[in-house]
Amino acid sequence: MHILETPRLILRPPSHSDELLLRGLYSDPFVVNAVLDGVYPTIEQSKAVLLRFINHWQHNRFGLWMVFVKAEGQAKKFAGFCGLAYSGPNLPEDPNNVELAYCLHLAASGKGIAVEAGRAAVQFAFEHLNLKKVTAFIYQTNTRSLRAATKVGFCYIRGRIYDNKAMMYFEVSPEAAVTIKNLRVLDYDEQEIIQNQ
Repeated sequence: MHILETPRLILRPPSHSDELLLRGLYSDPFVVNAVLDGVYPTIEQSKAVLLRFINHWQHNRFGLWMVFVKAEGQAKKFAGFCGLAYSGPNLPEDPNNVELAYCLHLAASGKGIAVEAGRAAVQFAFEHLNLKKVTAFIYQTNTRSLRAATKVGFCYIRGRIYDNKAMMYFEVSPEAAVTIKNLRVLDYDEQEIIQNQ
């Protein structure tokens, strides 16, 4: 597992100690309306999501990172999550169906954090996982995510049904991805991260 560090952000794999962070994110009305169809998840549902995040990392070499805004070089303010996840019914057997997903607090939205985190995740996908493409599924009404996707390098392909919902389907290739010059990829030591929180 790896930590990604950009000029402004630290992205680290999730741990069981992130339960309250994820619960707070899923209690943000902005997130509930933009991503969760206006339905607040229960505590048990939030715990189940965190376990899925952790299990994805344990069974694969990547997953969704918890995103923190740096202050004095340290991870300080939790902004949300961003990362890579297998998508579709026949996975993880098909390495070409990896999607970029992210979800940020309202307070972190509109500050370029999604773009910076998305660029880092996609760059990791191409440089460390050797993927040939990364996909994204975005609601047509989610204008913030649509703008962020194009700034990462994604191109619209077509409309698709995803999880029984009409979505816009995007892809990015290594040639089209916008990279971060100072991206640092560090080995993840869960004990060290927990001690520094």
